[in-house]
Amino acid sequence: MPARSKVATLPPEVRAELDRRLVEGAFGGYDELAAWLAEQGIEVSRSSIHRHGQALERKVEAIRLATEQAQAIVAGAPDDESAVSEATIR
Repeated sequence: MPARSKVATLPPEVRAELDRRLVEGAFGGYDELAAWLAEQGIEVSRSSIHRHGQALERKVEAIRLATEQAQAIVAGAPDDESAVSEATIR
């Protein structure tokens, strides 16, 4: 069984900030992110950050697609009270 990802073992608040920076940086700037983590006293390779970034990008894209599909359902099948529409989007 492969070793657990170094990024997965980061404290939740550091990983959340890394994810935020990845999204804001359009899933690039891995060298800068590795340097930022090093400043925090955490050594993570550029490739580990890249692998994590790729997985995060796939998740973000899946959420975007699901949101668009829910909006299309709402637009295509409106109901008088909007209860179904609101439930679908949520």
